[in-house]
Amino acid sequence: MNGEEAPIGAVVVGTGFGLFTHVRALREAGFDVRAIIGRNRERTAERAAPLGIPLASDNLEQVLADDPAIRLVTVATPPHAHYTPVMQAIAAGCHVMCEKPFARDLTQAREMLHAANRAGIVHALGAEFRFDSAQALLRRVVQDGLIGDPLMFSRIYQQPGTGEDEPLADWWTDAAQGGGFLGAFGTHMIDQVRSTVGEIVTVNAILRKLTTSRPTMTSDDYYNVQFRTANGCMGVIEAAMNFPGPFVMATKVAGTKGAAWIQSGSAFGDPEEVWIKDADGARQVPMPDELVNPAPEPFAVKELIQTEMDRWHTQGFDVAPYAKLFRQMKARIEGRAPPLPDPTGDFEDAAAGQAVLDASRLSAAEGRWVEVEAV
Repeated sequence: MNGEEAPIGAVVVGTGFGLFTHVRALREAGFDVRAIIGRNRERTAERAAPLGIPLASDNLEQVLADDPAIRLVTVATPPHAHYTPVMQAIAAGCHVMCEKPFARDLTQAREMLHAANRAGIVHALGAEFRFDSAQALLRRVVQDGLIGDPLMFSRIYQQPGTGEDEPLADWWTDAAQGGGFLGAFGTHMIDQVRSTVGEIVTVNAILRKLTTSRPTMTSDDYYNVQFRTANGCMGVIEAAMNFPGPFVMATKVAGTKGAAWIQSGSAFGDPEEVWIKDADGARQVPMPDELVNPAPEPFAVKELIQTEMDRWHTQGFDVAPYAKLFRQMKARIEGRAPPLPDPTGDFEDAAAGQAVLDASRLSAAEGRWVEVEAV
């Protein structure tokens, strides 16, 4: 290595999103991806081979015991299966990045948080949208006080369809396994609210199934969550996978001195822009160089794409934000200051988001406002 330290070894748990996004982003961030873990060893080896991953296994504990160079574990299994690999990684003294939704429920989330803190490891949530250029800049605008105290937050996302002839992963369509759009996408919105305008303390939610082509599906593909934060900001997050009509996406924050929002670029395919309107009028906020992400590169091995979620995740939009997340973790593992001042969501954020998720599901089931349990 010419006097240089060997790169930090990493293992990815999960052969879907983990394979498509974690592996690429870890390598971009300077980690050495030494193994991937799946439920079926033979199938995992077949999926790992095109990416040149040295080892495919179905036994995380054995891999960690055999390879001391592995110091980071990333977990991208379905949400109901996060607990075991996270706790195995912690028991082995490894740093951990876990996907969202974080856990089966808040009780389980607390257990993983406390175990990670006791072990003194670096831990992170897969909140990669914190490193999306426009969302990161909007957060800075609000937290720097450029629109005063936040009063109202609105995030709306509606897509007209998801390719209903394409299969969805079994867990995704099963509410009992933590499936549905609120868990898969709403957790990103919850994290954006928490990291931009403050802690959510009470919610009133609607969860619905809009698709008519998946009769056995028990999870939601539409959600609407009204909320109030500890500092008095009110808001709503809404998203739908199957809402007929035009595609809709908008994020806006109103404050005591003005408002800020994210809008599409001036031409199709341009990066999103952040705008602000106050006493001086409306203007675009310049994007700092460190927040700019490179254009996405689609996943090259098309034969590995099997489900609708695979198609989403292989477009490459997540890779650059995840590479930033992993660079933040790498710096902390190495005892250095992170390259970006923006905070990486950790297991405390994960547990707090899980508390909002649990409260939203209870609210939808009982048709009432529900207070969010403190972590």
